[in-house]
Amino acid sequence: MVEEEILSILEESGALSSIEIEKELELRGVSIRARTVRYHLKKLEEKGLVRRNSGGKAELTEKGLKELKRKSAFERLGEFSERIEFNVYFCDFDVYSLSGLVPTNVAFIDKNDFDMVLSTIREICDGFPFLIAKKVVITDEMEEIGGIRVPKGKFALGAISNTLLDVILRGAGISTYPEYAALLSVEDMNPRGITELISYVGTTLSPGQLLLKAGLTSVHSVIEKGRGEIIVAIRSFSRYAIDIARRELELAESKGIGGVIKLLHPADRRFGLPAGRRARMIVSAGLNFLAPIHEKGVSMDIKVNELFVDFKEFRDL
Repeated sequence: MVEEEILSILEESGALSSIEIEKELELRGVSIRARTVRYHLKKLEEKGLVRRNSGGKAELTEKGLKELKRKSAFERLGEFSERIEFNVYFCDFDVYSLSGLVPTNVAFIDKNDFDMVLSTIREICDGFPFLIAKKVVITDEMEEIGGIRVPKGKFALGAISNTLLDVILRGAGISTYPEYAALLSVEDMNPRGITELISYVGTTLSPGQLLLKAGLTSVHSVIEKGRGEIIVAIRSFSRYAIDIARRELELAESKGIGGVIKLLHPADRRFGLPAGRRARMIVSAGLNFLAPIHEKGVSMDIKVNELFVDFKEFRDL
């Protein structure tokens, strides 16, 4: 129990001394002396879960991080929805001035694939009607995006996350709740029905990314033929705020921010969603911007809703 708490503290706070760990444990209701902390640290070092840095402080090893995640997987169910909630309150984007930080999905891609990726982006912007925004940020190797340095031999492609719409609604006083990520069938460029659902509560990972990695999307087919499967996110909010939400989202669309597929009254069953008492918003996932690249077999390391980028850094293609 104590050692798991120590691993958790090191994951959250980075390298710490035994005295600093003692204070953090006390905040969690675990009262032990620094000497006892050092005993547990020694045991964790012997297991390869913790190491000492150059300053003598304890820090997690990669093995330690994996062990922590393995043991706490059940406790972390719903973790991604908490990340969304954090992003909504952290971002200061203002839809009126089109300024501030926005939640961003970032893919790190081999530079050898740059020309093909750029060509695919052009196809997406020209032929996919459900984008959050037709804007990207491209960062070269060894430069920074959202506080992370792009590895050598790679470039970073950033696309605006659909969580931006939650940020916009929060600015209008509407709190949204992430319910599901889903696959939505499209025919003749029109949304038809939901074919798969993943609850945010039942996973520790991005459910949209799970659908993408499982190879279930066919966004490029939508661009070429008008039919296929795209990723959508489903949010719920107070049914009494549906008119306010509609006005705010129409304003956002007039400013070039779209992606809303449908606002649903609780009684609306056209998409076959489980019954509820709240209004729902079905929105095209920001990952749809990256999906056609993935579908073409390009290897990408994708960070979903982990980075924040100033809106003014995004450019029209």
